[in-house]
Amino acid sequence: MKYALFVLSAILAAAQPKHEMVPMRDGVELSTFITLPSGKGPFPTVLVRTPYEIRNQRNGFVDIGYAVVEQNFRGLFKSEGKWPVFGAEMNDGYDAVEWIAKQPWSDGKVGILGGSAPGMAALLAMMSGAPHLTAGFIQVAHADPYHAVTYPGGVYQAGLMDSWVKARGAEIPPPFPRPIFRRFDDEYKRQTIGNFASNVKIPVLHQSGWFDIFTQGSIDAFNAIQKFGSEKAKGNQKLIVHPRGHGGKLPGELQWPGEFPNADSLQRKWFDYWMRDIDTGVRAMPAVQYYVMGDPRAPQGPGNAWKSSAGWPPITAATSYYLQPSGALRPIAPKDKTGSQSYEYDPRNPVPSIQSRAGDWLNRPPLDQRAVKDRADILRFRTMPLSEPVEIAGRVSAELFVSTTAKDTDFFVRLIDIHPDGFEAVLASQPLRLRFREGFDKMLPAVKNKVYRIEIDMWSTAAVFAKGHRIGVQITSSDSPRFDKHSNTWEPVKSYDAAVVATNTVHYSADRASRVILPIVAVKK
Repeated sequence: MKYALFVLSAILAAAQPKHEMVPMRDGVELSTFITLPSGKGPFPTVLVRTPYEIRNQRNGFVDIGYAVVEQNFRGLFKSEGKWPVFGAEMNDGYDAVEWIAKQPWSDGKVGILGGSAPGMAALLAMMSGAPHLTAGFIQVAHADPYHAVTYPGGVYQAGLMDSWVKARGAEIPPPFPRPIFRRFDDEYKRQTIGNFASNVKIPVLHQSGWFDIFTQGSIDAFNAIQKFGSEKAKGNQKLIVHPRGHGGKLPGELQWPGEFPNADSLQRKWFDYWMRDIDTGVRAMPAVQYYVMGDPRAPQGPGNAWKSSAGWPPITAATSYYLQPSGALRPIAPKDKTGSQSYEYDPRNPVPSIQSRAGDWLNRPPLDQRAVKDRADILRFRTMPLSEPVEIAGRVSAELFVSTTAKDTDFFVRLIDIHPDGFEAVLASQPLRLRFREGFDKMLPAVKNKVYRIEIDMWSTAAVFAKGHRIGVQITSSDSPRFDKHSNTWEPVKSYDAAVVATNTVHYSADRASRVILPIVAVKK
């Protein structure tokens, strides 16, 4: 009540935005809009750095006494220079923060805010260690461009990357797949939170969704700062993960019930606590709040509720579900000495990406996979109908024993919640390019039909497989156009006419026990 009264009593008439060209350390000037509240000041400031058109929509902060600064990345709109695809955001973010702190209307405290691309820029500004940065609020963003967005599992995420880069005037020419030889190089290391987390000195609230394109990137940023940030940062990171996607309503048929955090209200409370010393209650929030998804069509069943924990992941037991003959999936290892299943992957006829709406690559919604149930290039495994619910919370992974007739190929693994009516909801799906089987810092060709052990990181989730549902696993070698189609060649090709068909095999036996590893929550009895 006290905080609500404070907000109501603090409503101020907002001034019109003022436009300035703000110099960076190399002399390049960036287009910047400054909106000041009425009153004498000085004011705390909320900074937003963005590659999008500035529409001056942060007046909710101005109304309660914050200065708001919105700045375009270099090379975009009226900003000078050439945009190096996030390569300048660490230095430019630092310079923007410190420029604000020197202005006569600033009280020296700068909070940084952003979702999606502005959120990535905000994380990079935090990684710069700018001394006047005071607090941050990040939504659906990552700080690991290689693993979290551009090359999950070493596979180029073409649908998202091509459309986003093309929208900013760049062309994406052959070879195919694009770019097959790109490695975890210095450009990406300079943008990765693991290399700069110790520079982060501020409290940050991270918010994401289980079906966002950057889910694991958000979680990894939270964990890295909790572990390696400054003393003030370590104990003051918060993470909220809801059952939605990149923004707004989750695409598709499945919609989870319940109350969801109001981002606008949380932002104001977060900054008011850390920048104005107003007790808004955010310090007492659990470190992690996450939604456990159940069957949304049976909202009274298990799951469909919020939980909290002291960190991510919560305490669970890693439990293996093994691939078996005849498409079975069981929590016991196979006993047969031999066992395998093969399929042909033809780059000219890839498994199509199932979408709820064309061109939506920012979400990974739990869409029904039965549209591709008749394809021979998807291996399917499933449990019997569950006699009791199975709850998971944490990072899912797969350990597969595979072979191929090609010099290189891809393997995709999907974790499926199979409903009693047959609906196949994807809860997690990630690939691995075989050449990266020993790490992303090296590339190794495959020997024809040699069996390799591979590990696939399927990212985090939290869900209950309800009684009567089945746990399903699907394995294939393509998901197009969301991901680039592999040509099954070592060298890239200029046309898929030069691609080859690969026979890919997954092995399951006593010595080659392929499995998915689920973080199962213990049931209290």
